[in-house]
Amino acid sequence: MTINTPNDPELNFAAVRTPFLQSSLPAATNLWPEVSETIGDLPPLPSRSMRRIARRSKSSSRGGIVVRLPGWQRSRIVLFESRLELNVLYVLLARGDVIDLWEQPPSVTYYDAKGQRRNHFFDFLIQRASGRREAIAVKPAKLARDNGFDDELCLIRQAVNKNFADDVRLITDQCFSRAEAINAERYFDFARHRDADVAVQLKHVLETTSFPTTIAELSQKLNAGGQGFRTVFLAIYEGLLTADKTALIDSQTTVFLGAV
Repeated sequence: MTINTPNDPELNFAAVRTPFLQSSLPAATNLWPEVSETIGDLPPLPSRSMRRIARRSKSSSRGGIVVRLPGWQRSRIVLFESRLELNVLYVLLARGDVIDLWEQPPSVTYYDAKGQRRNHFFDFLIQRASGRREAIAVKPAKLARDNGFDDELCLIRQAVNKNFADDVRLITDQCFSRAEAINAERYFDFARHRDADVAVQLKHVLETTSFPTTIAELSQKLNAGGQGFRTVFLAIYEGLLTADKTALIDSQTTVFLGAV
């Protein structure tokens, strides 16, 4: 396998291993200045995308969000090229075990069914807390099926070296429900506006609560308005509570104590 990088001596094969390459691409950092969000006095770092992403148009859903992961000292802009890519990004971030993520990492060189040399950019390269790395391709299921992308991905998989990724995955719109994507997006948004005092209060409330119960009942005990709902929602994703994340989480959602 060949990992393709720009003509930069610092962008070498070893840099792909660990930690992920902390590169910056000036041409891509100011595409969507409205996504900027400062952490303290520090603005987010630019995207690490190794493929130039076209500017947003009326017919597309391209953009960027500010992400902060456990493996990063600062937040960073992560770009996406479609609503499906954004949904996948939210679902990955909501898992809680992703410590590093690189959108559009260096391309992989492979040979197609006709023996022609080609380059493929994975949509995401992630590292989990276990250390395992996954190269992820994102495609609508119908498009992947109609274009024979499964067969193409098998050829790409054969060219992927373990120094790049431990596994290759295809994620389509059929891999998660619409409700699951909405829940993950809400978790991402709620996590940016935490209330530490209400979170502490929730832990005290749980000590005297009989389970199963509903989010509405817990929110009422917290008496914190919308922040109460958001705090309970966060607790579901962070292991303090358990609920069905494949269904839309609302005030009537049944919750159980602890993680499954």
